[in-house]
Amino acid sequence: MIRRLNIRNLLALVILVLAGALTVTVIRNFQGPSPDEALEALPRNIDLALKEIRYTETSDGFRRWMLVADSAAHSVGEGVTRIENIRMIFYDRSGAEDVILTARSGSFRSDSREVEVHGDVVVKSPRGFALYTEHITYGEADRVIRTAAPVRMISDRMELTGNGMRLSVVNHTLELLSAVRARVEGTVGNGKKG
Repeated sequence: MIRRLNIRNLLALVILVLAGALTVTVIRNFQGPSPDEALEALPRNIDLALKEIRYTETSDGFRRWMLVADSAAHSVGEGVTRIENIRMIFYDRSGAEDVILTARSGSFRSDSREVEVHGDVVVKSPRGFALYTEHITYGEADRVIRTAAPVRMISDRMELTGNGMRLSVVNHTLELLSAVRARVEGTVGNGKKG
């Protein structure tokens, strides 16, 4: 009996020693970076980097627009936040989703509340049109989306192209600034498509 207890005790002691050695090994080898190492990982001109951001601009208790992006890198010195994979939702006066803008990348200036986006820019309206361009700027002061770049606008029965555009997100007035061409699909006198 005494011999059996000694073997059990010896096995328990071996298990405890192995568990302790394993714990020490895990703690030594799997420590995260120190705070200094984490700060050194940021580029020099970036003060804060975030993933999956959501920013909502409000006025008088109502949402005006919301910006959603996969990542953001903010520079305090420049007052600019660089953003990637952007989705902006503009709200109407009742607070319902209205115009939706998507783009690959851009920037947000916190002092002027101006958003500039570029790369596969698409603006969609609940009225059924989609506008395509490569560069757009949105100014909160006048709530206008604008570009000097070529644009193409498509709806179910019309296609417009031009250079430069201004779109008010308040009253949905759209101006194409130059080189405007239109193709309108409709019916003519006998009911045939023209």
